[in-house]
Amino acid sequence: MGNVDQHYILTRHHQRGVALIMALVFLVLLTLLGITAMNTTNLEEKMAGNAKDRNLAFQAAETSLLDGENWIAAQTNKPNFAVNTGGLYVPSTTTTPWWDDSNNIWTATASAPYSGTLAKVNTQPRYIIEDLGEIPEVGGSKVLPGAYKGKGNTIARITARGTGGTDAAQAEVQSTYSRPY
Repeated sequence: MGNVDQHYILTRHHQRGVALIMALVFLVLLTLLGITAMNTTNLEEKMAGNAKDRNLAFQAAETSLLDGENWIAAQTNKPNFAVNTGGLYVPSTTTTPWWDDSNNIWTATASAPYSGTLAKVNTQPRYIIEDLGEIPEVGGSKVLPGAYKGKGNTIARITARGTGGTDAAQAEVQSTYSRPY
């Protein structure tokens, strides 16, 4: 029995807690790995939210753009663009252009609101329509006299702005529309 007690005493004196230190080092490494993974997940979640917001803003702007095109198509006579309010503008080089931030066109009554209501957007989309002039009709009919000749097509540029779930996400789209009056 003396040998067994002596062996137990010798092995007990040689243990210095290396296993405990290694376990604590691995625990710290796993904690750092978990924290890094959590931060990466949070960042990816924010990026996905921003992409969703940007997409929502683009869709709102597109919807408003189509609303402006439909408004033009519904007019029986050429609208009065010279008033430069209510979303109707004549481009001018002498005045401050509508897109200058000092005009604050998108929050004022200077732009036309979307005719419906969109869910999930912070601010309802708006649009403006600019009169870019007329393109005269060329050629004409060989059967009808010149008095029946049309005046040509009015060219309009429509600019629409939409926001996403927050006003920080904004999108603007434009189209050019042509129609005779």
